[in-house]
Amino acid sequence: MVLAILLGTAAVVAGLTAWRASAHSGEAQGEFARSTQALNDANALQQNASQAATDERSLFIAYEGALADQDPVRIADARGLMGPPTLRAIDWWSDQSRESRPQSPFSAANPEWTTPRRIIDARAALDESVAMLAAADEEIHASHNLELLEAMIAIAFLTGGLTATLKSRAAQSMLLGVSVAVLSLSMVGLAILW
Repeated sequence: MVLAILLGTAAVVAGLTAWRASAHSGEAQGEFARSTQALNDANALQQNASQAATDERSLFIAYEGALADQDPVRIADARGLMGPPTLRAIDWWSDQSRESRPQSPFSAANPEWTTPRRIIDARAALDESVAMLAAADEEIHASHNLELLEAMIAIAFLTGGLTATLKSRAAQSMLLGVSVAVLSLSMVGLAILW
């Protein structure tokens, strides 16, 4: 009777442990997928921000050249190629006195220059990716710990099953004690790792 209760309890604990390990493994896979997507998003944001900064500077150089040459067609062309944020940054810079304005419209002192915000957003997306990867690692670690518990429960099954094959009462008691101890440790471990 004791053996049946022991093996039944071990089966329930093994089932719960396997289910919880599987849940952690599934969460880890989800976190890995979200981390990969966040990393891709961060890379795309970084590339877009870098391209925007390069485009802004190139168009500004063309615009400045057209201004220096007093060529209204090239001025209009350069401004026509600029996006609204770039135009606002250049217009703010142009409206400042030469003595007080930064050397370029692409300066942190320019409140209309939004490209740095895009770079910050890219960095935040990268940080989010790193955090998701760390969460995935924690889930994998929890899953591995639970899998270790599953192995311990297998020992409880083995020693419990061997108990019935032995003739010696002392040997049966010893193996039953080992099974109970291992199962108890496994149950405590499951409660802690839940």
